[in-house]
Amino acid sequence: MKVIVALLLLTFFSTAQAQSIFIDPQDGFLDGSEWLLKHRGFLPVPIIITEPAVGYGFGVALVFMKETEDSRASTTQKFIAPTVYGVLGAATENGTQLGGGFFMHNWDHDHWRYLGTAMAASINLDFYGNSGFQSQRQFDLGYNLKGWLTFHDLRRRLEDSNVFLGIRYIYSDLNVKFENMPPPLANLDPEQENRNGGASVLISYDSRNNTLSPDNGFLAEYRYNVYSENLGGDLDYHTQDLDLQGYFRFNPQWGLATRWLNNWIDDDGPFYAKPFINLRGIPKMRYQGDVATSLEGEARYSPHPRWQILGFGGVGKAGDEFNDLSSAETATSYGLGFRYLIARLLGFQMGLDVARGPEDTVFYIQAGGPWNF
Repeated sequence: MKVIVALLLLTFFSTAQAQSIFIDPQDGFLDGSEWLLKHRGFLPVPIIITEPAVGYGFGVALVFMKETEDSRASTTQKFIAPTVYGVLGAATENGTQLGGGFFMHNWDHDHWRYLGTAMAASINLDFYGNSGFQSQRQFDLGYNLKGWLTFHDLRRRLEDSNVFLGIRYIYSDLNVKFENMPPPLANLDPEQENRNGGASVLISYDSRNNTLSPDNGFLAEYRYNVYSENLGGDLDYHTQDLDLQGYFRFNPQWGLATRWLNNWIDDDGPFYAKPFINLRGIPKMRYQGDVATSLEGEARYSPHPRWQILGFGGVGKAGDEFNDLSSAETATSYGLGFRYLIARLLGFQMGLDVARGPEDTVFYIQAGGPWNF
C-alpha cells in the first residue's frame, strides 16, 4: 500500500471533464480528493519495492476510499479517516511473492476503529543470528518463509478522550525452509511448519491530527501479545511493543517528527518473530535480538502548502536483554525525501525517500506517513 506514483493519474484520465475532477478548484493543483471521495474512485497503485531485504520488485494495488457520514463531516471539523480497502499483488527479484487484501473502517464518530488484512506470501530472506552486525555475525543463512496470515485490530475510544483500548488477533500458518544448513547449526531445523495464533491487548493515546499523514499531535501505544496453542497456534511465547510518535508544527513552513519504537520477545519465540532494528535504510530483520530499539527523527520544510522537503536520521540497537542495549553496537541511517499533498481533503501525502544505512543506499516510495504500519 505504500507506494503510489500519483502523476500516473493524468495519463489515465485526459478529457476535460476528467481533468476537472483531478484539479483542486481551491489552488489549481493536481488533487485526487474528489475522485476518491465523491466519485467512489480507486487508485491503480504501482507498487515499487525497494526493500533491501528482498531486493527490487514491482506489483499493483487497487486502493479504494469511501466517504462515510463521519468522514464527510470531519472535513470541516476533526479529521476522521474514510473507509479504505483494496487488494494487492507483488513480486521481487529474489523470488519473493505476495498478495492479499486490506480493510480499514471507523464508525460512531471515530469511537471505534478497525483494521484487518489477509495475506499469502512466499518470502526469501537471510537470517544472521542475533545482532547481525559484521563484528558479531554468527552466520548468514538464506531461508524461505511461505504461508498465509490474517490480522485483525479493533479498538474503542474512551468517551471523548484521546485514549483507546483495543484487542488484536493474529493467525499465521507458515513453512520455513533453510538453504544449505551447515552442521554446527543442527539446533535450527532445516524445515519447519508453525501455526502462530496470538491475541493482544493494547492501550493507545492518539492525538494526531491525521492518521494517514500526521503533522501534529502524539501517538503512544503499548501492546502485550500472547501466542498460544489455546489461540490456534503450535507455539507458546509472548511479545511486547511500545511505539511512541510525536509530530510538531512550529509554523506553516517548519515541522518535526520523531519515533521511538521498542520490541521484546521471550526465549520461546521463533527466530522469524524476533524484534529487529526498524529504520529506513536498514533491511528488515537484518539486525535482530530478543529486544530491539529504534529512534528516528525527521525535519520537515514546506516551501508550498502542497510540497514538503524532509531530512531524517535514526539509530537502533538489538540485543539479548534490555540491559545489554547500552553496550550493544549501534546501527545508523539517514536520508532525504519529499512529499506531495495528493488528496487535500484527506490530508494525504505521497512521495519518495532516499536513505543510507550501514550497507546500502535505498529508496522508498511512500504513501502516507512512513510509520503508519
